[in-house]
Amino acid sequence: MPYSPEPLPTNDIITMLDTYWDTNSGNIPEPTFHDVNDVTSNRVNFRINDVIVVHIDVPTQEEQPIGTWVYGNRRTRLALETYTRVGRQRLYDINKEIRRICHVRMHSETNYQRLQYVSFTELVDAEFQIWIGRTILELVNSAILLEIAT
Repeated sequence: MPYSPEPLPTNDIITMLDTYWDTNSGNIPEPTFHDVNDVTSNRVNFRINDVIVVHIDVPTQEEQPIGTWVYGNRRTRLALETYTRVGRQRLYDINKEIRRICHVRMHSETNYQRLQYVSFTELVDAEFQIWIGRTILELVNSAILLEIAT
């Protein structure tokens, strides 16, 4: 069997958000996306633009075997941390756009059967006048073959 690399979920999510962000409405400017594990990307300047930092959440991947452990369900969790200096309303608007994209693209990802929007948590740091939100997404593959051919 030919080698097939494991998909990198952060790349898939950043590509999806960047591709389907609604720039036509003008209400929510597209933020800068940053993969925390990408060593080739530049430093992030939170003063210039809204920023969404995408990273793997804990637990990264959960596997639940079905029956004789040949098939199973696999879930991968991602955290999107949104930073904005504009205000609390912008934070909620950005989260609304993330949620919209997730619901529209729920079954459209190539490497995963389903994309689920799980939760949003607001973290406010009034001292530095920066609004931070943490969105959890889950990538799901159900009843897939767990055995890896060697």
